[in-house]
Amino acid sequence: MLKEIEKVIVENGPRWEIPFFPPRALYFTKTAGSKKNPTAQPVVFLLFDQNGSTPRWVVKVSRDHQTIPMLTQEYENLLYFYHRLTPTFRSTIPKPLLSREDPGRFLFVETGLKGKGLPSVVKPDEGVAHQKETNKMLESVLAWLLQFQKETQEGTVEVTESWIEEEVRGPIEQYRSLYPVDAPEAHFLNEHLEGWEEWKRTALPITGHHGDFWLGNMLTDGASLSMCDWSFSQKKGSPFDDLFFFLSSLPVGKEEGDPLLSFENLFFKEHWFRRRIQDLMARFFFQWELSPRLFSQLFPLFLIKMSIRESGQYHLHALRNPLWRERLRFLIRNRSGLMEV
Repeated sequence: MLKEIEKVIVENGPRWEIPFFPPRALYFTKTAGSKKNPTAQPVVFLLFDQNGSTPRWVVKVSRDHQTIPMLTQEYENLLYFYHRLTPTFRSTIPKPLLSREDPGRFLFVETGLKGKGLPSVVKPDEGVAHQKETNKMLESVLAWLLQFQKETQEGTVEVTESWIEEEVRGPIEQYRSLYPVDAPEAHFLNEHLEGWEEWKRTALPITGHHGDFWLGNMLTDGASLSMCDWSFSQKKGSPFDDLFFFLSSLPVGKEEGDPLLSFENLFFKEHWFRRRIQDLMARFFFQWELSPRLFSQLFPLFLIKMSIRESGQYHLHALRNPLWRERLRFLIRNRSGLMEV
């Protein structure tokens, strides 16, 4: 069956259309890609059984040569993680089944994941029932993330002068080259760089990195969590970045349609959910035997790196949205109100 699917995708992919007569009892849904912007991203086909509610397979096809390295890396990372994780835990990520590369084209097939989406909006003014549901969601996400990171840990790296040069000064200089930096930004970036002196000789963990760790990529069957879309994954990264991504992307408050207001509601306003996140964050740092005060250095650095990623320089998913930079600029303007951990 998989070879038949591969054949159908290869033959129909160049037309970028959903096949009218899918093979046997399968039907196709195309979820990504645009004729108006053909280099935007790979094309994703979801393959369902005739009466299935979740995809049986997911097929990702490159659009042109620019998207081949991105897809190749995703497939290789997924293959690495699948074989690195324990048998029980690997069932929470897609299983890579096959890949095929032709001149100018790359595709791979992975298994679909079963489950439903998690509660998507946090309402700080809601009562006990909503708080319990939200706490359950947080605990399941934190448990999955820590398990994934423990199973993929690759030792630690010490904060040294050379580490600061490469991991902090380098991104700051890249950020300056990508965006016009005003005086408050420049002052903050200089202070941030100097702030790392205090943390020299600190051992930071190195773990696997999902890279797009938000509710939209999470599914649950009621007992366990599963994680899809590994297109931004890395074999080695910071464990804190996935947690920061998840929290920064949470819709918080009545303005769930406004990501910047949600960011403000979570990190800069006082309510039960903020206190809950402070506790969760402290526990996360303690898991890695680190001081929670390090949050004040790691979080801005995360926002700087995300601002670079979204600049479009890497051609990943054609990101041109300045949202992460706006979050960073908001933090700079209001840093005295940033929650402490």
